[in-house]
Amino acid sequence: MGSLFFSWEELAENTGGEWLIAPEAGSCNAGVTSVFDDSRAVVPGALFVATVGELADGHQYLGQALDAKAAAICLERMPDERLLQRMRSAGIPCLQVKHGLAAFQRLAQAHRQKFPELIELAITGSCGKTSTKEFCAAVLEQRWPGRVLKTLGNTNNHYGVPRNLFRLTSETAVAVLEMGSNHPGEIAHLVSLAPPQVGLVCNIGQAHLEFFHDLRGVATEKGALLAGTDEQGWVIFPREAEGYDILLENAGKRRCLTFGSSLDADVRSEYLGLQNGLFRVRLSWRDSGVSREFSWQLGGAHQALNAAAAAAVGTAFGLTPDEIIRGLQNCVLPGKRMEVREIDGITWCNDAYNSNPDSARAALDWFAELSASAAKRVLILGDMRELGGNAAKAHLELLQKARCDFPEARIISVGALCAEAAQTLALEHFPDTDTAKAALKGTFSPGTWILLKASNGVQLYRFPEA
Repeated sequence: MGSLFFSWEELAENTGGEWLIAPEAGSCNAGVTSVFDDSRAVVPGALFVATVGELADGHQYLGQALDAKAAAICLERMPDERLLQRMRSAGIPCLQVKHGLAAFQRLAQAHRQKFPELIELAITGSCGKTSTKEFCAAVLEQRWPGRVLKTLGNTNNHYGVPRNLFRLTSETAVAVLEMGSNHPGEIAHLVSLAPPQVGLVCNIGQAHLEFFHDLRGVATEKGALLAGTDEQGWVIFPREAEGYDILLENAGKRRCLTFGSSLDADVRSEYLGLQNGLFRVRLSWRDSGVSREFSWQLGGAHQALNAAAAAAVGTAFGLTPDEIIRGLQNCVLPGKRMEVREIDGITWCNDAYNSNPDSARAALDWFAELSASAAKRVLILGDMRELGGNAAKAHLELLQKARCDFPEARIISVGALCAEAAQTLALEHFPDTDTAKAALKGTFSPGTWILLKASNGVQLYRFPEA
């Protein structure tokens, strides 16, 4: 059992809840040592908060939390009499609140406030957030080795951000937190839970247009992160972004750094392409006139721009160009992002974690460069979700670009949103990944290079496993 997170009094005070089962007076267990909203993560001494989400209701897992020896329970609804009696018999305090998720978030906010010396970087953007987060964390590790906490995976929503805040300890020097959004107002709320000292918008692109309508709507939503950054802090954003004026307005009087591929950017990236089996990038700092070239495993001009964003972050944190370059070269991206591996002579280029029109076009450019000498090439492209009324046009334009850029390649589409465009272009099409896997099994020969790109829900990443 670890050190105390919250006393019983602090739990009630921060959540505004009332005790259904009050802690025993003079209890030797003075509170809880961790907080979870997932019963599978509960450990002895923890508070389990029952939240209600789209896919699961935490109230259905109270028994599992008790089995895992939770020290206390926080819930919205009165539990059934059997569970209530079980908690009474075991002396488990039970706190009832109006809204479980709000209570979970308020506790996370209170936990963050216990570390006033910690420096926080918050990142948002339409695509590439996770890659940029990994680059930034790798750069900052050069100055604070072993003391940089970063968002796990892509846990960047109203559940994930609090979960990552609860991972903070007194050993954490820097926190790199990813914040995502698919509805207006979500970024403003997330950043209010943990206002950063450095705020980064890595790009403005065509993601979640079903809810943001156009790129200026995206810029307005993402710009809320800059407006929520500490007024004495730094804000960083792309110089060539659509809605740059909106980002600049949100930056206010905070110290600004821009990045991009133009001479106007404070940190400029130039993608120099594939050389001797590695990809080469030049970074230049406008104010100092310093330039550095380096090689790494990641191809594509879009990743060079993400590197420039991380370099701007490193600059705001006071790192030297040499430290920044070392961090970038040491970075390894998590699976399903620009992952290249050979299985039985077939090379799979797996970038199927997420997709929108911007990231999909970038993936096509990356694959064209990477597979230029391949004997055979196959592109398996799946649905790009949450594009609203723009979906049909976006899928048609993507598949047209694929056919234009790869006239000799076999192009296959997967998913309902691709169907109309595939029919228009007379391309192979499958309604879902399982159908495609069954039909395509055994049809790829050694020497073939295959690109996988789609929104995560399409599950194209399962192809290499077959």
